[in-house]
Amino acid sequence: MSLLARAILVGVLTAAALPSEPAAQAPKHILILYDENKDDLPGLARTDRSLRETFQAGLGKVEIYSESMGLSRSGLPGYDSLLAAYYRSKYAGLRFDLIVAVMEPSLDFLLRHGEKVFPGVPIVFASIDASSIEGKTLPRNVTGVLLKRMYAPTLEGALRLQPDTRNVFVVGGAAPFDQFLQSLVRRDLQPFEERVHVEYLFGLTMDELLARLTRLPDHSVILYLSVLQDGSARRFVPGDALSLIATSANAPVYVFLDQYVGMGAVGGNVYSFRTHGADVATLGLQIIRGAAPASLPIRELDAQENVFDARELKRWHLDEARLPSGSVVRFQNSSVWALYRWYILGALALLVTQGALIGGLLLARARQQRAEAEARLQRDDLAHVLRVTAVGELTTSLAHEISQPVAAVLLNAQAARRLLEKGRPVEEIAEALADITADAQHASLVIDRLRALFRRERVDPVTVDVQALIEDAVRLLRAAMVLGRIEIRFVADAQPPPVVSGDPVQLEQVLLNVLMNASEAIGASSNGTRTITIRTLRDRPRHVTIDVSDTGVGVNEADLEHIFAHFVSSKPKGLGMGLAISRSIIKAHGGRIWASANTGGGLTVHIELPCSPRAAPETPPSAPAIDDSH
Repeated sequence: MSLLARAILVGVLTAAALPSEPAAQAPKHILILYDENKDDLPGLARTDRSLRETFQAGLGKVEIYSESMGLSRSGLPGYDSLLAAYYRSKYAGLRFDLIVAVMEPSLDFLLRHGEKVFPGVPIVFASIDASSIEGKTLPRNVTGVLLKRMYAPTLEGALRLQPDTRNVFVVGGAAPFDQFLQSLVRRDLQPFEERVHVEYLFGLTMDELLARLTRLPDHSVILYLSVLQDGSARRFVPGDALSLIATSANAPVYVFLDQYVGMGAVGGNVYSFRTHGADVATLGLQIIRGAAPASLPIRELDAQENVFDARELKRWHLDEARLPSGSVVRFQNSSVWALYRWYILGALALLVTQGALIGGLLLARARQQRAEAEARLQRDDLAHVLRVTAVGELTTSLAHEISQPVAAVLLNAQAARRLLEKGRPVEEIAEALADITADAQHASLVIDRLRALFRRERVDPVTVDVQALIEDAVRLLRAAMVLGRIEIRFVADAQPPPVVSGDPVQLEQVLLNVLMNASEAIGASSNGTRTITIRTLRDRPRHVTIDVSDTGVGVNEADLEHIFAHFVSSKPKGLGMGLAISRSIIKAHGGRIWASANTGGGLTVHIELPCSPRAAPETPPSAPAIDDSH
């Protein structure tokens, strides 16, 4: 046999020897039989909830079915046989792993018909008194948990709370189950008949019962058992009957089942159906896991606890200090602190934390504001230095701009004197004087702009006409541009001239800086075209953009943002702060400034500012509009 054949044979044999993958675990099936509708009786509802929770926690995958048979209510002969046939047909294709019989009628039904309807299925009973089991013969597949009915401890607790009690009235209904409970309570309370007068009120109509309970003598207590049916065959839910009695009676009501606490009763030594249901389900889990019912003896577990209603204790002026040791008092009207202590502490801790954070943020904000104020002051100081420097660089241009109107004034003054000497007409002399006035005003405007640029103090924001601002800046540079053989073109937007709010001196400084940079870029270029174009645009609502384009040397695309950084300059003696300060000024005015390369060479600087509502500008008056050429 070849090596490959041997390997294949070993693999096949190994696979055959391995255990097969276990199939998915099938869910367990449990049937719970009730005589009465579990949703109508709080005790049965609590038992059902406890059974389901315990089964689901113990099994994981489980399918629980329930039936309300109505055996006690039906007077139809052969009803249970009809019911058995119905269940045999209904569950013909389903095999149950366990049946829970709640209360005696359910167990009796299974003892009569169980082997025919559910053959071989183990049965666990619940909520059945020990005296009811004594006469029954149980098969080996049946076990359960007995309901331990104890009435004496409740009366003992009542007498402890009300030591002056003289009369005890035991209340119940006329149904067979109600009468059965009467026999049990008579047995338990017999020893008390030497201490107090005990009277049993069973079988009365509800109206007769309520009329009696409203006129009980002083120092009385009421023990409530169950009212499924009154003397007129009127049916009741026992909890509803208790609420009627507790509302009408002139004495406190005590009970024996936990389901009744909260329905108007003071409380008592009550039986817990929730504990009872969990015990029954635990017994059922042992059977489902393999234990034989016959090996699990019937058990009677103690599920009693002393439970009282704080509201009823207060209503009847009963002292909690007299309650039995370990009593549970429900429905306490706790103080706000007791109810919400941890919430209050958490809220206080949160408030303290928030307060500390807010305080820290306020301190940080104050520091930030001081830092911003200092930075703003330093920016203004530096802007002032740059303005003075820029004006210094424009000395020749400004001297020409001032000397021209001054020379014109001298010439016109001399002409006016000669006209006067020759006795010429007044009109000619007036024309010369008008020229003198215009030239003097022009010189005065230039000096005023210089004085404003030299000023250092901070100016409150005013309304600034953008077109006038541009004209003033160009006017200061007119001579420099003429000397540099540079043409300035101003293309205004078709809409009315926009206005902005801010410091006109600082805004003019930005324009001067951008225009001077443009002129220097043109001076460094070998391109024959020497033009600066200024445009105002309305690309965005409520914003105006001033574009300053030149035909100079331009800037590489990668360096467009870099030119606005501090200490970046292409000038041999430049500080590299002009555009950085300009960006800071525009940002402080709520705008932005950026640059873009022109397609045919050169650079365009874009200055965008938010517009203000149209108002009369507060900038100094300007001269006539700028010419397109020089």
